[in-house]
Amino acid sequence: MKAALPLAALLLLAVGACDKPKPRPAAAAASVAAEAGAPILSPPASIGLVRRPEMAVFSLDMINAAADPLNNPATIKAGGPTTFSGFGFDPVAKTAPKAIDIVIDDVPYGTSCCHERQDVSGFYETDAVLMSGFRVSLPAGVVKKGAHKVVVRVVSADGRSSFDSAILGFKAE
Repeated sequence: MKAALPLAALLLLAVGACDKPKPRPAAAAASVAAEAGAPILSPPASIGLVRRPEMAVFSLDMINAAADPLNNPATIKAGGPTTFSGFGFDPVAKTAPKAIDIVIDDVPYGTSCCHERQDVSGFYETDAVLMSGFRVSLPAGVVKKGAHKVVVRVVSADGRSSFDSAILGFKAE
C-alpha cells in the first residue's frame, strides 16, 4: 500500500501539469486553411431541424461567375473554389431567416448569412426581409466534375424549422 502512494502522487502531478490541452485536428486544419487563404466553412444550421412543406422564398443569384442559375443552368469550371450567393427568407413569418444553408448533392454547408439586400426589401416592399442575403465559398475539391443538384435551405426566423427551395441543377467541367 505504501509503495502505491508515491506512484499515485506522481500520476496526479503528471496529470496536473497538463494545463495546455492537445490541439484538436479540426482546429489545426482550420488554422492551416486560414493561413493558406482557403475559405473556412460554417457548420450547417439546419441539421436536426424539422423540414417544413412550404417552399423557401429564395434566389440563387450566382454560382461563381454564372449569373441567374435559376433561369440559365450554370456550367462552372471544376477544380477551384465554388461560390454561391443569393437570398432567402422565411415564407411563413415573411421575415429574414435565422440562417441559410446551401445543400450540394444532399450535403448541407453553412453560409455567411443574413447580409443586407436592399433590392429584396424593395421588391417585397418590407424591411422585414432586408437581412436575407447569403454567400458561401466552398474550397477547391468540394464540387467535383459532373452534374450536381443544389438546394437553398432557409432556417425559419425562430430557428426551429427549415424550408427548402426547388432543386436546381448545375454542371462542373
